[in-house]
Amino acid sequence: MSFKDIKNIQISYNTLLDEVVLNFYIPCLEQARVYKRAVGYFSSNVLLQISKGLGAFADHGGKMKLLVSPKLEPKDYEAIKKGYDARQYITEKIISEFNFDVEFDQKDARFNMLAYMVASKMLEIKIVFLEKNNETAMFHRKVGIMEDEVGNKVAFSGSGNETYNGLSLNDEDFEVYCSWKTDENDQRCAIKDYEFDMIWDGNSKGLITIPFPEIIKNKLLTYKHENQSNFTQIDLNFKRFIEEKKNQPKEPKIEDIKLRDYQENAIEEWKKRNYHGIFDMATGTGKTYTGAAAICKLYQEKKRLVVIICCPFQHLVDQWCDELSSNFNMEPIQCYGTSKYAIRLKRALTKFKQKRINFVCAVITNASFQKETIQDLIDMNLSSTLLLVDEAHNFGADGISQTLTKNYPYRLALSATLDRYGDPIGTAKLYDFFGEKCIEYSLAQAIREGKLTTYNYYPILVYLTEEEYDEYISLSKKIAKFHSKKDEICEAAKRLLIKRARLIGSAKNKISALEQAILPYQKEHNMLVYCGAVKYGEYGYSSNDEEEKQIESVLNLLNNKLHIYSTKFTSDENADMRRDIKKSFEQKEIQALVAVKCLDEGMNIPAIKTAFILASSTNPKEYIQRRGRVLRTDKDKKYAEIYDFITLPRLVNSTPLYNNPNLNIEKNLVRREMNRMIDFANLSRNPSDSNEIINIIKEAYQMDIITEGEDLYE
Repeated sequence: MSFKDIKNIQISYNTLLDEVVLNFYIPCLEQARVYKRAVGYFSSNVLLQISKGLGAFADHGGKMKLLVSPKLEPKDYEAIKKGYDARQYITEKIISEFNFDVEFDQKDARFNMLAYMVASKMLEIKIVFLEKNNETAMFHRKVGIMEDEVGNKVAFSGSGNETYNGLSLNDEDFEVYCSWKTDENDQRCAIKDYEFDMIWDGNSKGLITIPFPEIIKNKLLTYKHENQSNFTQIDLNFKRFIEEKKNQPKEPKIEDIKLRDYQENAIEEWKKRNYHGIFDMATGTGKTYTGAAAICKLYQEKKRLVVIICCPFQHLVDQWCDELSSNFNMEPIQCYGTSKYAIRLKRALTKFKQKRINFVCAVITNASFQKETIQDLIDMNLSSTLLLVDEAHNFGADGISQTLTKNYPYRLALSATLDRYGDPIGTAKLYDFFGEKCIEYSLAQAIREGKLTTYNYYPILVYLTEEEYDEYISLSKKIAKFHSKKDEICEAAKRLLIKRARLIGSAKNKISALEQAILPYQKEHNMLVYCGAVKYGEYGYSSNDEEEKQIESVLNLLNNKLHIYSTKFTSDENADMRRDIKKSFEQKEIQALVAVKCLDEGMNIPAIKTAFILASSTNPKEYIQRRGRVLRTDKDKKYAEIYDFITLPRLVNSTPLYNNPNLNIEKNLVRREMNRMIDFANLSRNPSDSNEIINIIKEAYQMDIITEGEDLYE
């Protein structure tokens, strides 16, 4: 047989829609005699994933060449620049990061097969890395070339990683070219084969290729059995396992999780309200677990259920999918990105309608949820559907709130801050649709009961420059012209309010103030710097240049001037990059994260100990979310520290109040900043440090009641 005898080799594969191991790797590698593979980041998990499909290939004596790459940070290239031998440095890094204790199905059998291939010189491995650092700082080609015994070739390349997520969970694609099908395909296969050989032989410009560490080879050889078994059977067992798993219906159930009393009570209250309600729970108190457990309890009673879980960001979709599959026996459909997920969702919903299955769960971004095609799919089984919305305050916005018109029989909103700041109409829509609160678990209660850590709070006063002050006054006067007693703020006023908020968030003096505040932490880790005060996409507007300038200024200050190794953590980085950054941060390879918005809702990084909030918000929803990111408990964190950069119009007592025509405008800015300061100080371990500053400002502005009502239009 040859590749030509394999039926239905597709021109492309998607990891969410196709069983890529069963339908591509195994049948192709059964016929292959040569296999060349280049992957991105290398690990023990990657090596084991690559082994899937190699059983028959090994039994036939096939020859495999594998190119792998270490994960390199800018600091690694800095070390090499300072004199470390690059080859030795990279070798030691690969050795230090390789973990033979990884948990993996069929681990011993697969390591045995790989050891046999290495010992028999059927498998050769080399390391490749970039000669110089650039923005990606890694060799990340994902390409494979297979050749059968008569010279036919199959080449493939694309986004799929050789990881469990890359082969199954993530929405990844790769293209396939069969040399015998067209002249173009034959040419593509030849080019990829040539490029691989150039890299393998160390002749590719800008790349360095070195031998694989002998110490890992020798460790791998310890897994080699004396009597070699039929390696094909390993993959046959894997196929049988997958088929059995596919035939076992996945029904929601709480596995190894023990709910706390307040979580059980919340679910019971939701049931009493006919499965309509709101879980108002502080960040870090288990909203996700409580929501997932609520799904399980509802399914136990109804026996048939469609669940649609909406999240504002892709990383939250990923986190929900991980939690549901790991702890609640569900296989959710991950819905974002390309439209291919809609095909999978339609198949599942059709099966449900035909009563071939009793449960469907889809986790979808808010943006995808609003699409007409998705709304039409939901209508197929509306009478059996639960709509669960995470970070539900977002659903009060004008556009997405229009989706809250369907008659869902089951509804659940999760949020630490459901009430929308300055938007009573949007807030009312949420309560009208979801119903009453089933639980209120405040930040203060969470700290008091040890669900969140305690913290020290240090306000840092920053003053507007003369130009910024003039611009702030000008914007405020323009905003005042829109003053209205109506609840709804007009679009023109919203644009001006956002512009004014951005002006405060990006005040230039904050960079020098940050330098002074963070200087004592030069050798520390677990730090977070927040930039940008305005919610991206709020009211339909995107971020401005000033916010981008601020984050770049902060990175330049930390990395180049203070030598605090930092990296940005924003929506620009994809899910894989954020996952890698998070891991490096937790392992103290990165000292500080510089974030704009991505961390505000849902991202869980408990290791954060010290936060410098450069551009906070007067919106309680935003600053409560940000504080919660820092207060998550961690085994090495006794308490957290928060430095909050408070923006004031000018130096306190710099001009007499009686001669200030802009006094009311100044007071409103001061009041907004002070309300946040008081809120932070009241829950802190050191309120006296803030009270002294608060009293000075109150006296300077002759403000007896800081928390009196404010006027957004001034």
